[in-house]
Order: sequence, then structure tokens, then C-alpha cells
Amino acid sequence: MGYLTVLGRLCTQVLMVVEKVYQEMNILKCSFGFNDVTLSCHFTLAPEDLGGIDIEWSTKPADIQKEETVVIWYAGDHRIYNDFDHRFQSRVQFVSPDPESGNGSITINDLKLTDSDTFQCKVKKLPGISSIIIRLDVMERPTKPVCNPEVVVEMGQTVVLSCIGSQGSPPMWYTWSKESREKMLPGDLFLTITGEDVLGPYVCNAENLVGSETCTATLILKSAVSNVAVSAAVTVIVLLMIITISAIVFFCRKRKNVENFGSEIRVDELPPHKWLLKKRQQAVSSVYVQKELSNCENVFNNVHIENLSKGERQDGHPGEKQQKEV
Repeated sequence: MGYLTVLGRLCTQVLMVVEKVYQEMNILKCSFGFNDVTLSCHFTLAPEDLGGIDIEWSTKPADIQKEETVVIWYAGDHRIYNDFDHRFQSRVQFVSPDPESGNGSITINDLKLTDSDTFQCKVKKLPGISSIIIRLDVMERPTKPVCNPEVVVEMGQTVVLSCIGSQGSPPMWYTWSKESREKMLPGDLFLTITGEDVLGPYVCNAENLVGSETCTATLILKSAVSNVAVSAAVTVIVLLMIITISAIVFFCRKRKNVENFGSEIRVDELPPHKWLLKKRQQAVSSVYVQKELSNCENVFNNVHIENLSKGERQDGHPGEKQQKEV
């Protein structure tokens, strides 16, 4: 039987170990969250191989005393069985529609952390059996590390740059580099501020076997920060003064326009609005009512005086009556 080869898409090939003459092992480090991963198993039949072909994928337990668990099995004549391991139900299939042609590779969809395991591909055809073992480690990529974006320093000061908080599967490595240089320094970065060439942006790279993420910290000299703060304060004060003066000028002009408008008589002035007419009618009605009340009061007083005069005529002159009584 021919030689078996292994390829892993979207994974990192780390190690290959020859166990036996017809068996080899390949370790793959893969990041979960990809759509799929392919475990390749290619073979070439020899002229002396006879009978039907049988291709079996299984997982090998760490304990050699335990039995292997079949993942998917091609039994010849296009008969495929893939319902043995509940972890991979509906997520594993052969890449080729005809595995007998020499491609016994399988694809696992929707890769998960729990898919980490040791897989074995066996190709059986009389008079021999060949197999290959693949160790699949599903890992978590690093998350974006956290850096202090701006570090204010003084000349002669020693600072320590560090990036923390990155999550991901171990092992994890942290390295620092200046943006204008290629040199990478592992771990925390210790710097002594001896000149302006030390200032500027530094990049922290968090990396494991399946990915990497970066963050940037920038060293700024304290005097430069003070100058920027003073410039910003002056700019704000000037803007406030401009806004205040503009507001004063605006209100003064508005008040002057109102006074001029009140003293002017315009011939072509538009007729008053409806609410002004209504208010004027209410004022006229109020004056009319007051005038009517005054007229009624005068009439009442006149009537009262006439009644008093009639009473005096009937009783005689009040002066004469008093004289008689005396």
C-alpha cells in the first residue's frame, strides 16, 4: 500500500513523528470558530492489493486499554456510516464523494474546543492495513491585550511597559517592539528615558500557536504635554471671549432696533394681526360697558332726587315746620 499524507487547513502543523513503518503522527493546532477543518488521508493502491476497500476514522483514547470510538466509516460501494460519536453528528463527512479514488480525507464543520482529540485514519485492503494518526488540538486565539495608550515620562526616568488581560489558550508569549525597529523583546519592557529617540509608539504582541493580537503604548515627554495643555487652554479662553463679545453686540443691536421700531410711524405698515384686532375689540367693549354703567348710575340718582322733591312738597318746607315746633 502506498504512503499516507496529512494536511490541515486553517491549522498550524507542529510536529510529525514516525511510529512504525506504515504509521506516522501529525499534531495540528487549530483555532475554534473557523467554519471547518480538514484532516487529510490520501493513499495509493498497489497492484498486489486485492478485494474491497475499507476506510475508517476513529478517535484513540489516551488510555490504550480503552477501545477506539469510530467517527465515520466507508464500507465500500458508497456505503457511509457517521452516527457513532455524538460529538460529531451532522458535522463530519468525507471530502471526496468517492473515497475509493485515493482521498479518504474528512472535514469537521463548526470546530469546537471539545473536538480536541487524537484521530486515526485506517485504510484496509488485503493483504495489508495502513494508518495515520493526527492529534487535533483546538485552541482559543488571543484576545486584544490592554496597554496604557499614553505614558507621560520625564528625562532620566525609568518606565516599565507591560500588556495584560489577553485571553487565549496557553502557551502565550508577549513581545515588545518599537514601531520603527524590527527588534522584538520578550516580556515586560524596561526603558530609561535618555533622549527623544526613546520616545514614541511601542507595540506589544500577544501570541500563541494559533494567532496573535497587538496593542500600542506611546511615550510622551512631560514638557510636550504641558505645552499642549497651555495651548489648548489659551484656545478655549479666546473662543469664549469671542462668543461673549458677539453675544453682547447682538443683544445691543437688537435692543436698538426695537426702540427705533417703537418711535417710527410707517405708512406702508401691514394691518395688525387678528389677535391684535381681537384685543382691541375687547378693550372697546370694556370702555362701552363702563360708559353704560355710568349712564345707569346717573339715571338712578336723578330718579332718587325727584322722589325726594315730591316728598318735601307734600310735607311742606322743612324750615317752616321746625319754626312752628319752636
